[in-house]
Amino acid sequence: MLLAVFSALWFHASAQITVTAATFPAVGDTFRYAIDLSPTVNNLITPPGSNQTWDFSGLSIDQTFETIYLTPAGGAYQSSFPGAELRVNANANGESYFNVTNTLVELLGYGGGDPTGLGVNVLARFSPPIIERRSPLNFIDFNSQTTDLSLPFPTSALPPAFDSLISSVPGGNFVDSIRVRLHFERQSVIDGWGTVLLPNASAPKDVLRERRNEYTTTALDVHVALPAPIGGWFDIATFIQPGSGGLADLLGTDTTYSYRFISNTDKEDIAVVTASNDFSTAETVRFKNISGVSDAPGLDAPGAASIQAFPNPAIQWVRFECTNLPADEYTLKIFDIVGKVVWKETQHITGKRSFKVNLEDFNKGTYLYSLVNQKGLIIGTKRLVVVKP
Repeated sequence: MLLAVFSALWFHASAQITVTAATFPAVGDTFRYAIDLSPTVNNLITPPGSNQTWDFSGLSIDQTFETIYLTPAGGAYQSSFPGAELRVNANANGESYFNVTNTLVELLGYGGGDPTGLGVNVLARFSPPIIERRSPLNFIDFNSQTTDLSLPFPTSALPPAFDSLISSVPGGNFVDSIRVRLHFERQSVIDGWGTVLLPNASAPKDVLRERRNEYTTTALDVHVALPAPIGGWFDIATFIQPGSGGLADLLGTDTTYSYRFISNTDKEDIAVVTASNDFSTAETVRFKNISGVSDAPGLDAPGAASIQAFPNPAIQWVRFECTNLPADEYTLKIFDIVGKVVWKETQHITGKRSFKVNLEDFNKGTYLYSLVNQKGLIIGTKRLVVVKP
């Protein structure tokens, strides 16, 4: 009996894989992914444990995109990241820079159009860099990390809708800049191993499963251009109360929970499941696109159909910019957090079109917007934040 027990333990210990630096990205790699925006497959989220089987073959492809790893040479922001070994064009106006060692892939920072949609170019360096991949990875490995990011904006570069908010701050007439401060914390553990079967795959992949808990805390500072001690940088939280609307809606901590399925033979993540806060529901799944091609629209790829909201966060109005749309009937919908449609409009579009929406009747908070063609194909689903003075 003891021999049988020890044999079983040895089998389970030896069956799990070790993920090594051989799976790190390199210049010239192209990672192809698909996204299921509303997964209905069962057992996407399971308890921790060994020798599990995850059948993802029933996932749908709502969107596809590619991540292409380039040499930093020729990048618009190369000189700002002298230690970088990889560059990824994050979107039409932005670039992310990475450092690669024998044990780590680190995101050094980003240059280009700001991620908040204010239309301001930024140069963002993480301090310290964000660790995206580690090697070696084994079952029950645990890691944690914190990092910070500061993004200053001159008030002259902000949309006019922010004028009333800035002027409401004591000394607002002398505010010449705002600064977004982000504190990022990640906790990760390899809590499972087994096999994953993807759509269009002929055989399952051996994987480790990494659970990630990520916390992003946002703070805002204003710079008052007056002599000290009256002037200087001030945390705007000292002037406004949480939940009071306006700039207060931008403050606080956002939490993201996800499960990443990592192979020792494939460089791409096999799958990434984003979970609800109570871990009961899979909200989206990004997975390796085995076929490499799909009729689904690309996500923010050059020349691909796309939709963006500006400004975001929005106050009085928001403009949705649709680009590269094949001729068809399209419906733009805005949903509240419980999934109720609060606004929609249908138009025949070819190429490029803008939708301007008055937000006077919208409550402050987080919404989702989605553009769908006549066949029900989703061009994009993204988040919109509405703030009120």
